[in-house]
Amino acid sequence: MEFKVNKADAVKHEVEFELSYEDLAPHFEKAIKKYQKKAEIPGFRKGKAPVSMIKRMYGEMIEQASLEDVANEVYKNYLDENHVHPLGEAQMVDMDYENRQLFKFKIKYEVKPDFDLADYKGVQVSRTVYEINDKILDDEVKYMQSKHVTYEPAEKADGDEFTITMDVQKLDETGVDIIGQRDKDVRFYLNDPQINKEFKEQLDQIAPGEERVLMLPGQEEGTTEKYKVFCTKVEKVVFPELKEEFFNTIYKDAEIKTVEEFRAKVRTDLEGIYKNIGDQEIRNNIVSELIKLNDVPVPDALVENILNSYVEDVKNQNPKRQLPAGFDEEEFRRTKRAEAILQVKWYLIRDKIVDQEKMEVSDADLEPVIEADAKKYNLPVDKIKAVYENNADVKYRILDDKLMNFLIENAKIKDVLKSDEENTENSEETTEEEKEAKPKKTKKKKS
Repeated sequence: MEFKVNKADAVKHEVEFELSYEDLAPHFEKAIKKYQKKAEIPGFRKGKAPVSMIKRMYGEMIEQASLEDVANEVYKNYLDENHVHPLGEAQMVDMDYENRQLFKFKIKYEVKPDFDLADYKGVQVSRTVYEINDKILDDEVKYMQSKHVTYEPAEKADGDEFTITMDVQKLDETGVDIIGQRDKDVRFYLNDPQINKEFKEQLDQIAPGEERVLMLPGQEEGTTEKYKVFCTKVEKVVFPELKEEFFNTIYKDAEIKTVEEFRAKVRTDLEGIYKNIGDQEIRNNIVSELIKLNDVPVPDALVENILNSYVEDVKNQNPKRQLPAGFDEEEFRRTKRAEAILQVKWYLIRDKIVDQEKMEVSDADLEPVIEADAKKYNLPVDKIKAVYENNADVKYRILDDKLMNFLIENAKIKDVLKSDEENTENSEETTEEEKEAKPKKTKKKKS
């Protein structure tokens, strides 16, 4: 048997096999014996007909039918003997058999690419350091209070801290009701920053039982829309006082008695949140920088694996593990492909650095994780240890943290101070993590 490997690029390989009839003989013998076991020939019990008779009657047919199995076996032996580790499924691209003469076939497959790793020590990245000033602190305290507000009936809305419940009817240009454009008992919080300014101004001093016509900006720039509203209820929003009872509601396990102690605790928590954001930002920036520095060939098989996992994530959001009705999987895969490619690039870079630095997970690395999770899940340490010692996912996570800590320790990090004013000016650039950590307001339905 002869074979030849053609490398289209760093990941796409094709191997050509050429087998003589002499090479094929043992494979054909095995196929004939396999057929013999199920052959039913008159005069013989099932599976007891002589091999010579099977060959004479069905030999050529069996040989033709077994060629694909022969190709698969030869290919598997080639992988084992040459220590080749393909990614994904191989593809038979050509197969030609000259009866009792020669068998040729080609198989395409992908492999993990070999590439020159750029210097990963001393990578220059920036980290945003957030200034916890009085405004951020005040906003967070206000947000905490907003989660425990109470409501009192009011005669009219003569300020911002009011909620208004109204029936809303959209009107046409002539002031006539538009059928199907009516909403009942819609509740608005006047101090919601998302509320339209014109909407808020036109509701000033409104009282229960009062009807007004509002003119609001339309969907298209320069247009206006007309609404008729009927106020059914006005409530004053009452924020809890900053005193010990409230402090104990927020921090059940801490003894906080004064406003100063409460604000100090809130500041400490915010510093921890923003530190976590900064730490994650460094990780993301290091990954992005290393992807830029390394020209990594990307195997399609790994990209497809990532895309498959994205689709599975969508399915897992459904109790029946099905894709939503009308879900365009092809379009979903197309839009997610660039993200999947970046993920594969980082996976390949990550593994190369781990190999180069000879990183591995030791018992000492496992111990703190075992102890923390045993405490978290209230389970015996020995029970967690028995599971984690042979758990590939746990070890992968620990190794990933170990690698990132190594890269961070060796990175050149520039801290960039970001004040609250800058946060406001650059709100469009705020990351999802920052959005989750920033002080929030109680969200109500927008007009």
